[in-house]
Amino acid sequence: MERLTIAGIQHACGPDRAANEATAFAMARLARERGATLICFQELFGAIYFPQRPGASEYFGWAEPIPGPATERLGALARELGATLIGSIFERAMGGLFYDCAVVIAPDGSLAGKWRKMHIPDGSGYFEKYYFTPGDTDYPVFAIGAGADAATGDALRLAVPTCWDQWFPEVARICALRGADLICYPTAIGSELDPALAGADTEEAWRTVMRGHAIANCVYVVAVNRVGIEGEIAFYGGSFVADPTGEGVARLDDRPGILLATIDPARLEFARRLSPFWRDRRPETYGTILTKGGR
Repeated sequence: MERLTIAGIQHACGPDRAANEATAFAMARLARERGATLICFQELFGAIYFPQRPGASEYFGWAEPIPGPATERLGALARELGATLIGSIFERAMGGLFYDCAVVIAPDGSLAGKWRKMHIPDGSGYFEKYYFTPGDTDYPVFAIGAGADAATGDALRLAVPTCWDQWFPEVARICALRGADLICYPTAIGSELDPALAGADTEEAWRTVMRGHAIANCVYVVAVNRVGIEGEIAFYGGSFVADPTGEGVARLDDRPGILLATIDPARLEFARRLSPFWRDRRPETYGTILTKGGR
């Protein structure tokens, strides 16, 4: 595998969807000028975070098929930049069936694949179950970079879970078992609106749990969040990259910015020799993890 530079595009969104996309694309062009060949956008990057309240049926008109207009525009940008893109789209699969979907666009502009968000939250300010069906794409992993088109190519392998997926250790472990070297999480998370959670700040817990995924699975982890105040939510940004030992490689604050980091295969190899977790796993004893729990 070759080293590559990844960029995360962290920005604020407003009601003008075309302007949001233009901002994201302009930042992607800057990221490419700075050497990025893999560029990840935040969750639902072309729109405001609309699931803040249920029953807002007008937003279903924003959904579109995949492939569709958004993937065509992403494809054109990927060809222009010669870079792999990770986009996040409100997908209309059929009448009445919608997904929160991350797509991987190859440098030639083709759709390399998609990840429909597997875990869907439902709570004050994050009423996603009203809008999104739980995903059915079965935790795919995509080969990117040099060798990606060869059946036996030693390419970097990428997984793209979305937001709430990032809290579940099972997701990261499945991705790693399927060969992922890098897990990118498009994200939209900020302040908690439930009165019972007044004053709660999830940012450090959010970052810590994903650093744990990086360590336990010997993979790079990238989270790309949004910023700004939308409705009642203040999105805290904080996009970051953690290496396979959990060390922070790059991090943004709560302002718009471009996250840049180098993914180094040598660091992957170092972590996997340092912590031989795969050797010592006991999957034959893990049946309880397949239950809902309780006594």
